[in-house]
Amino acid sequence: MIKVHLLFSPYLLFFCQCLMAQTFSSEERRKETESILNIVINSAPFDKVYNKKRVYILANELLKENAPLVLKRKKCKAKYLNSEEVKKVKHYVVLGDFTLDWSNPIAVRVQIEVLPEKKLLNVRLIKENGKWVIQNHQIFEG
Repeated sequence: MIKVHLLFSPYLLFFCQCLMAQTFSSEERRKETESILNIVINSAPFDKVYNKKRVYILANELLKENAPLVLKRKKCKAKYLNSEEVKKVKHYVVLGDFTLDWSNPIAVRVQIEVLPEKKLLNVRLIKENGKWVIQNHQIFEG
């Protein structure tokens, strides 16, 4: 019986370490995503397509209604809405794309659609000296 415990102890330790590392990794991803999205919604390109103080975000598969991200625009916390709640507001945004290579996070592409105006904002950010900076952007109006 002692041999069995000695045999499984290293595997159990390894499993716990992997579990801890994965939790840390997801927390780092959350912080990185939060930082990137806050930069975008407080940027001059975003101001060109959305001129309200508070950002209303329609929850979707990329950004859930109960997302743990704290997004703020000009000190005003963003509000996540479901499909029923969004009918009560006049202007809202939808996160259309968030592309980041997590194995080498040096550049990210964010796409945000502003409705009902049907404006589409594409933003590319790069990491310079440990900080995300907008490299370029493009606005499409529909």
